[in-house]
Amino acid sequence: MERAYLKPNEERRLLRGHAWAFRNEFKSLPDLSDGDLVDIYSDKKRFVGRGFYQAEGGIAVRVLTRRQTGIDASFFAKRIGRAKALRDIVTPDINVYRWAHGESDGLPGLIADRYGSVVSINTTCRFYAGWQQTIADAFLSYTDITGVRFVAPGGVSVFGDAPDTQPVEIGGLRFEIPFAQAQKTGLFLDQLNNVFAMRPLAANARVLDGHCYYGLWSCHAAAAGADTVLGVDTSAPAVEQARRHAELNNAGDVCRFACGDVAEVLEDAEPYDLIILDPPALAKSKAHFGKAMGLYQSLNRDAMRALKPGGFLITSSCSQQVDRTAFEEMLKRAVRTAQREAVMLRFAGAGADHPVSLAMPETAYLKCVTLQIR
Repeated sequence: MERAYLKPNEERRLLRGHAWAFRNEFKSLPDLSDGDLVDIYSDKKRFVGRGFYQAEGGIAVRVLTRRQTGIDASFFAKRIGRAKALRDIVTPDINVYRWAHGESDGLPGLIADRYGSVVSINTTCRFYAGWQQTIADAFLSYTDITGVRFVAPGGVSVFGDAPDTQPVEIGGLRFEIPFAQAQKTGLFLDQLNNVFAMRPLAANARVLDGHCYYGLWSCHAAAAGADTVLGVDTSAPAVEQARRHAELNNAGDVCRFACGDVAEVLEDAEPYDLIILDPPALAKSKAHFGKAMGLYQSLNRDAMRALKPGGFLITSSCSQQVDRTAFEEMLKRAVRTAQREAVMLRFAGAGADHPVSLAMPETAYLKCVTLQIR
């Protein structure tokens, strides 16, 4: 096993459980190919962890284990089994959930979501591309899993029976996941608990679902008794799929969808009772932080102005660079510039199927805030 040595004192964060060893923390790196296994040592030659090398980006090594254990089929089966045991407890009687949540489940850089009998995996790490069959076999060892779809560097691989479009039921509603055109693994499952929490606010409401994607929020708002729902997204295929989902759930008369810019819709809007903002990550790196906060502020300001007094705003950020404090400060500024008043009713992250590593605050990336605007 090749060894990589850290600079003095750079091992402290890793020994506390963080799974990322950054390139500038190493005193030296051996000649490695992307995805090679490597052992990390402190400058005093203390073993720190075993992980895999990444040739590009600031993260040089993602730590898989803090023991000198073998990385083999048994290793992956145990990690996947441990993750499944947790979901059996926190998501009972549900077959749509995040099965493996990267660093928090000891598989850094790997996301696996379950959609009924199919597991959809997404990773940008070449290391996992070399272990596709082994990882797929671990998921397929469960009798209620019939197929695995694996998106990794090099392309898409399908193991077992994984159809192009997978029907699922979420909260009593029907959806279809068109894997080939979908973002990430198919749906954004981190918002499921927040979607369910939204339902009481939607009754008899005029609703705007900004960044609607496949209409998950829209359909649940309609099912909760909304008078009208407008879903907006910049992706034409996503809008078409949202329409399909509304029809599947007999909500075609309540929901309508438009391809466009949410900011422009808000400018011309009649007052709404409920607005949902769930934009893509606007701050993908520290360099984008300032611009992203400006975009978040203007978007939320316009949404606040477009709400009736006493209306509700559900607003989210999935930007890892934006922590809770920064998000709340942005909302305070948005309230001031909108010349409205607001009270916070709920602050939430993702559900329990998206566990947060205490050693890695980065894994608590989702912020979802419910406000009443007065």
